[in-house]
Amino acid sequence: MKKITMLVYLLGASALVSQSAMASGLKVRGGATNNDYSTDFSPAASTGNPYAKSTFSGTAFGATWLIDDSMYIDYAMSSGSGTRDSKLTNGTTFSTNLTRTDNAIVFGNTSVGTSGTATNVYFGWKTGETKMDAPSAAIVLNPTSRNFSTSGFIFGGGVGIPAAGGSLGLSLGMGLMSGKYDTVSTTTTVKNAADMALGFSLGIGYSYPFTPNFGIAADYKYNSYNYVFDSGLTTEWSLNEKLSTTGVSLWAKF
Repeated sequence: MKKITMLVYLLGASALVSQSAMASGLKVRGGATNNDYSTDFSPAASTGNPYAKSTFSGTAFGATWLIDDSMYIDYAMSSGSGTRDSKLTNGTTFSTNLTRTDNAIVFGNTSVGTSGTATNVYFGWKTGETKMDAPSAAIVLNPTSRNFSTSGFIFGGGVGIPAAGGSLGLSLGMGLMSGKYDTVSTTTTVKNAADMALGFSLGIGYSYPFTPNFGIAADYKYNSYNYVFDSGLTTEWSLNEKLSTTGVSLWAKF
């Protein structure tokens, strides 16, 4: 049975509503991230792998083309890898490798009031992919790797408030996402498609300009969403994925 599920994810608001983005030109950014990632399956018997978690470092890069004083196009990319700690239904625990990649492109419009407060609206496209390596044959009888990918439309708005010489950014949005979960073994690949997920986004970030053309930004991102899968081979099952990211980056405007 197809269902609409709820998605909660976070966008870095500081890059979208920072006061430093209120003129035409190109703005680029790059930095480091620290990430906490987990997946939780229900019912656990559908996959034999009810829970897995990982903490890993990563990098984030982006570019904003400021078309004029209000319109912009923004591209953001982040990636990271680390150790994935898993637990099977029989209580067995093991560690494998995990990699995560996210991409997003948005089109937006920003306006600045007389008080210096900036408001922003945007829409765009977002993708995410998590690759989880297979455990050794000594741990499970048929080792499998798992790939989980999502994609869909995002839209929303935000506000940038002058604070301590910089800008504090907050955002609220929605997304309409789809998901695919592939289990790959040496003999076969089982592919599962998730229902569309209607979700909401929340975000917070701070941007500080050292000069009009160079500065630093920090943000916190939290992602939590639940997808329902109907494989046709087992009963309906769901995957709850959570990703929280703390990031610091430098930006420059040309």
